[in-house]
Amino acid sequence: MNRLTNRQKMLIKKYTLLTVSILLITGIFLSIPSIARALPRSLAEALTRNPSAVSDETASEPDRLTALMGDSFTAILGFDYEAEPEIPILDITEGAKFVQAVNLCWYTIDEEPQLYLINRTNFSVNLNDFRSNEYPISREIGSEPTVLIVHTHGTESYLAPGIDYYTPNESFRSTDESKTVVAVGKVLAEELNKRGIVTIHDTVMHDKDDYSNAYTNSKRAVAEMLKKYPTIKYVIDLHRDAVFTSDGTNQKPVTAINGQPAAQVMLVVGTNQGGADHPNWRKNLTVAVALQETMNRDYPTLSRPICLRSASFNQQLSPGYLLLEVGSCGNTIEEAKNAAKLFAAAFASTIKQN
Repeated sequence: MNRLTNRQKMLIKKYTLLTVSILLITGIFLSIPSIARALPRSLAEALTRNPSAVSDETASEPDRLTALMGDSFTAILGFDYEAEPEIPILDITEGAKFVQAVNLCWYTIDEEPQLYLINRTNFSVNLNDFRSNEYPISREIGSEPTVLIVHTHGTESYLAPGIDYYTPNESFRSTDESKTVVAVGKVLAEELNKRGIVTIHDTVMHDKDDYSNAYTNSKRAVAEMLKKYPTIKYVIDLHRDAVFTSDGTNQKPVTAINGQPAAQVMLVVGTNQGGADHPNWRKNLTVAVALQETMNRDYPTLSRPICLRSASFNQQLSPGYLLLEVGSCGNTIEEAKNAAKLFAAAFASTIKQN
């Protein structure tokens, strides 16, 4: 057997080291997700944050909004979309199916309201801890726009006044503004403006032409509006819910306040769990908690529990950005408008007192 020459030995050693290095680097790369999950939350967020993103501390507001808006929008990565429950098709070909009125605020009018949370994330959250947080928004109210109302799902509609049933051909969608959340947003804007809080109402139905890109469209619209009117501190994305039981019963969350039927409302707060660049979501939750406490105090049974979600719903654009569900597809348009009036009063009080 021929002995290896020194050159051959060197080549073998070289390629052996190269192979070991490649295997080692590959192993480290594959273990990064496990290492990140084991790190403390704050450290993990800092390490995994997009290094190219513009920070709040070093960038001007227009630049920050431009960076958050981006050139494109990846809905799957950020989960910045809302999947509405499928509307069941009625088994009957004639006649109608009645809506069931329910109380979804987790307490009755005879009980003292509490802070309740529907937590659909992996974050451990105690709403009472947020009561002592510093309110993240200045309470100064001027003559320039302070609130922006938008409708990512502007075609979401309600039942007609006095109606508590629906027929098989009802889709709970409409391009007629008078039947949808846009009409409710109009009432909310009017009520806030009456109270000296200058409010802009964007009546564009961002889902009208392309439902799958609705959040992409509304994100771009809000970012542009915030750049145009830097005095805007609050953004309300007004929706309506869809609540069905397992057997397909259409439920409407409703209460009676000051002798008037009103749809119950729900604040939805997004997070960064779904992958969105939204590390400051706790500021949005602090605002939601303050608003929830005002509604509980002034209008008990108006508000359902706060809902915390893994999607961001574009709320990274502002700490005062909230998603508001006004009733459900089982509520009438009048019940939703009554709720908007009550919410406006509570919202105005929260803005001014904080």
